[in-house]
Amino acid sequence: MLPSYGVVIGTYQNYTKNQGQWLHVDLNINAAGTVYEAAVDVNEPNGLFQYQVFNKLDSSLFTTISSLPDGYHQLAPTPTSGAIDYARSLILQRPLGCLSLLWGIFDAIFRTNIQTWTNVTGDEAGNALVNMVTNSTKLYAFGAPYTTGNGVHDVHCNQGDPPGPFQHLDGIWQDGAVFALLRDGTLSAYLGKFSTQSLKTDNNGLPI
Repeated sequence: MLPSYGVVIGTYQNYTKNQGQWLHVDLNINAAGTVYEAAVDVNEPNGLFQYQVFNKLDSSLFTTISSLPDGYHQLAPTPTSGAIDYARSLILQRPLGCLSLLWGIFDAIFRTNIQTWTNVTGDEAGNALVNMVTNSTKLYAFGAPYTTGNGVHDVHCNQGDPPGPFQHLDGIWQDGAVFALLRDGTLSAYLGKFSTQSLKTDNNGLPI
């Protein structure tokens, strides 16, 4: 489980690309005069990264977070705190429609969260993220807070890792993501994950 988790709320200022062991887009977010950084994963050296952007989300399912003032807010890893879980957050599930019953039956049988992930081969994820945030009036960046300075990292899926060096950080209701209130009043979200991660997880965030 992550040692700490929360959300930075503010307005988009600018970004830089940071090529370390993993490629990040570092978003600078102005929150009531304090600038926070959100280090958002957008690629990794072995081509095992995936992303997706959700558009026109149901903002009524986001009011726990959208009602908070600008700044950093600690969030409990629970479904009522406003924390994000790629597999469990209602706001990230397939919208209802004429095929909702069919998807519901499929999900019940195969225990899978129906989401379409795009495999990253270059700058696709970073470009999608930047396009989203530059059209925003408010940003919400979920992740683990920096131990030094203002910002969040681990802005990616934080569950379902295979056995290895990262599995001890797995947990539910602690996924990193960037949500954006756009100029047209709609809500969008950027999600990223490593293709080695599964969204079929138990109550400890471990793959099943």
